[in-house]
Amino acid sequence: MSAQVFPSPSAADTRTQRNATDTINWIPAAVAFAMACAGALLIPRSTVPFVWGALSLTAACVGAERITRQTWGRALWVNLVVLCLTLAAAETYFWAREPIERQMQYSEGFFLYDETLGYKPAAGQVLSHQTNVQDELLYQVEYTINQDGLRAAMPANAVRTEGETCLVFFGDSFTFGEGMPDRQTMPAQVWKKLHGTLPVVNFGFLGYGPHQMLAALQDGRLESQGHCHPNHVVYQAIPSHVSRAAGLESWDPNGPRYVLDDTARVRRSGHFVEAPAQSVLDWYRRWYQHVSWQIRKALEQSVLHRRILHSHRTVGQHDVALFTGIVVEAKTLVERTYPGAQFHVLFWDFKDDLPIAGQVLQQLREHNVTVHPMSTILPNFPADEQRYEISPDDRHPNAIAHEIIADFVAQSLLQKIR
Repeated sequence: MSAQVFPSPSAADTRTQRNATDTINWIPAAVAFAMACAGALLIPRSTVPFVWGALSLTAACVGAERITRQTWGRALWVNLVVLCLTLAAAETYFWAREPIERQMQYSEGFFLYDETLGYKPAAGQVLSHQTNVQDELLYQVEYTINQDGLRAAMPANAVRTEGETCLVFFGDSFTFGEGMPDRQTMPAQVWKKLHGTLPVVNFGFLGYGPHQMLAALQDGRLESQGHCHPNHVVYQAIPSHVSRAAGLESWDPNGPRYVLDDTARVRRSGHFVEAPAQSVLDWYRRWYQHVSWQIRKALEQSVLHRRILHSHRTVGQHDVALFTGIVVEAKTLVERTYPGAQFHVLFWDFKDDLPIAGQVLQQLREHNVTVHPMSTILPNFPADEQRYEISPDDRHPNAIAHEIIADFVAQSLLQKIR
């Protein structure tokens, strides 16, 4: 039996087969590129632009893989497809978990650089603040900032005497009164409930912590901005002040940095941004501070970016000790500078933060700091926290909370320490 001989394909046949394969690959590539263009057109019109951006890049990578002949090149495009799909899935997942998006708009001059405190509002202006939820207006308010750069806690025509006795408040947006008209903030209501017998000064501002309080005291701002000698200093704190004092929050890179020394006392050590970077996130935040506002505005539309930017490590005992040391130093400075002055802390012991809140309360009391948990001031708090919030989408104190706390300060607290 003779063996059969099969002819080898000719060069022409090989070219024909390759051309047929290339023709077949160009069709899905063209479809993929068309999908990429369609997705790109949806980016500026969508509420989730980064989802469409990632899907558009996925389609573009698929198209590129279809027309790439080298094995290593095709492997590269496949891996990029997986990466883009992962980013799209992550963006979609976090967006689904954060469907209620607060959009806040501040007037020009709301946040200015300050060498001592990191940032501050513009002095002598009426600043506006608008917050929307799902494009629906939640509130629109105006804040009167006096000539000293502090939110007005008294009418402009209130009679003042240089160096007189006063009541001073420190704190963050809770003390500043975010979302509240001038007359409804807690410090302003305290002044009203005291019938104007004791001048009230409000040093609170959005995002502040105990480090801004101590820096202001060390810088002598009670005299330069408060124009008075306090016999009562009240610091209103929330559990997240522990992370703020440690420099873990993204919005406060220029804030005053304090560290604990060998004797558990705090000392000033420049600004947070001057501390050595400890992680990739630290490097990213520092880069982010130098990008243009156009890039920032674009990146802020990504839920994944916001979560990464505002994330930080879990606070620990060292952070609580630092927070406590700052508060104790502020108390010591107040009592030394203003003999007879009383220092009190109002502390929001939210139910979601009970472990850290418990540590804070314990350490403050161990250092002889008079602290008043909000659970002893607001009825049925923290079990019924929503009763005292502006809305389920904004946890800042509402008018009810401000008034009850003002009653406590004006009647119970001041009567006890007079």
